[in-house]
Amino acid sequence: MSVVPDNRDPGLAVGPEVGDFWARVRAWQAAGWTIALHGHQHLYCTRSAGLIGINGFSEFAGLAEEAQRTKLEQGLSIFAREGVRADAWVAPAHSFDEVTVRLLVSAGVNVISDGFYWRPVTRLGAIWVPQQLWRVRSLPWGTWTVCYHHNHFDDAAIARFEGEIAAYADRIVGLREVAAGDVAACGVLDRAFSSAWRIALKLRRAMTSA
Repeated sequence: MSVVPDNRDPGLAVGPEVGDFWARVRAWQAAGWTIALHGHQHLYCTRSAGLIGINGFSEFAGLAEEAQRTKLEQGLSIFAREGVRADAWVAPAHSFDEVTVRLLVSAGVNVISDGFYWRPVTRLGAIWVPQQLWRVRSLPWGTWTVCYHHNHFDDAAIARFEGEIAAYADRIVGLREVAAGDVAACGVLDRAFSSAWRIALKLRRAMTSA
């Protein structure tokens, strides 16, 4: 579960404020859920696509190190104040750069949920658990993560989600289990796969919007 520490994005304000929000987050984490730091305020301030390269806007990528440090420190401070641990990093718009990674690792957040790899890899001092899909698919090999923007869910989407979870329950594992497993250094084949996947994704987007 990705949590924005200080949400200021109107697009994420899908309902009235929930008074016990942080109590819910603490309960989710206590139940074993992975809680990821999802940026700071979810406000885009640069036109950089960062390391992932799929969205030309970012809350972090392209900013000076001190500006990024301030955002991360403020976000992590809110987590600490609310008794929540940042188990991983999920960047708004999938956009962050090498500076972001270096600052995250120095702050003790060394797991990144992103990247178009076919398996978990280590890169820039962090463990990258790849995130390549936006809907569940049956794939014969590799580690695959599906990104759900549940703030847009209606009743039908919730029903589909429940069905997908039930159908793939025996193949779903937790992020902690993946990150603690067999993780190799990012190699030539990993980078080649990532490049090919990114190109395929951009082509699909172009065809969809045509």
